[in-house]
Amino acid sequence: MRTEPARAWVLGTVQGAADVFVRAGEWAVDTAQQFGALLSALMAPAVVSVYAFALWSLAANLGWTNSFVFPAGPLSNWLIWLGIAILVHVAANVLQRHTQGEK
Repeated sequence: MRTEPARAWVLGTVQGAADVFVRAGEWAVDTAQQFGALLSALMAPAVVSVYAFALWSLAANLGWTNSFVFPAGPLSNWLIWLGIAILVHVAANVLQRHTQGEK
């Protein structure tokens, strides 16, 4: 008989804490979703830029331009830039599909 108020208090506290954790989890999911959508939108200019570097590097290798920003080393190869461009493009598409699919 004496334990009923304590039991009710403990159960109420546990339920209140559980509600706080549920709301925090929902907030985290919404924040992650919005951040993913923002990052996906910002990756579009990055994709265009990396493809531009690939074309510029290819043009420099063919002698169509006088110079390239990286005259020597692995970043001077247009295939490296094309590979980076494809990877960034695929990552942007996957992120965009993931953020749009969960709405």
